[in-house]
Amino acid sequence: MSAKHLTTNQCTHINARSRRCRMLVASAEDSFCSHHLAQSAVSQPNPEALAAELLNSTGNLASVGDVKAFLGNVVKLRARKLIDRKDAVAFGYLSQLLLCTLHGMEKLSDQERDAQALDEVNEDIRKMRASFLANYVARQAAKASQKSQKNPPTQTRDSSVPAPKPAPSNAPASTESATPKPPRDYFSICT
Repeated sequence: MSAKHLTTNQCTHINARSRRCRMLVASAEDSFCSHHLAQSAVSQPNPEALAAELLNSTGNLASVGDVKAFLGNVVKLRARKLIDRKDAVAFGYLSQLLLCTLHGMEKLSDQERDAQALDEVNEDIRKMRASFLANYVARQAAKASQKSQKNPPTQTRDSSVPAPKPAPSNAPASTESATPKPPRDYFSICT
């Protein structure tokens, strides 16, 4: 037998040390020996079932909890030797990248929430200030109206007729002056 003929009938399985199996293939249609053919049939689960088990409870991997669930599934599948070690390492690396991205996104969303809260506080302050100024203007207008009612406009008289003198009153003089006093503090302005 020639060396070329022997290699075509030889099992194509390569072990972890990069050595090829020396056994002959099980049949002309197969590329593995009977031992490795049985091993490959057992070790090759349904890819759809494997993907479903890998993505079980992971959502869309948009939160830290989803990525942790995904990593847990990878560990379980690797422990049962349903996925290759290299695949498990690759999934772990991808999960690490996802977590780094998610932390950055959470920081951005925290900053957006803080900015929105600050905008809401500023809007409340603007509304309170506008309300205060409207109330202040209304009180000033009411005081001016009361003042104009207490002091009616003077009538023009003929200078030839002397003005009547007011009768003296026995009532004590009022302690309040006709001009309103300015408020002393913020609380008295608001009330």
